[in-house]
Amino acid sequence: RFSLLPVLTLDGLNTWKVFEGSVTSELFLEFLCKFVIPFTTPYPGPRSVLVLDNCNIHHAEAVRELVEDQACEFPSPLLEMMQADP
Repeated sequence: RFSLLPVLTLDGLNTWKVFEGSVTSELFLEFLCKFVIPFTTPYPGPRSVLVLDNCNIHHAEAVRELVEDQACEFPSPLLEMMQADP
């Protein structure tokens, strides 16, 4: 059995990761840290809204802390490149 975690944006599929077995809160948190949060920007910028369903792994305290506390302060490499262009 395999599980898929996709990242969908208004521009289409951004990235994904396939896991063998079920996705745990720990795997989901790692996925957010590596593949989602680094590419977010502060609201109301592009990629500034994260939509999660009511799945149990989305309710872990560490996930809430990452999204609420760190995502707003995480330096976005893409945003830095965009700001550096004249």
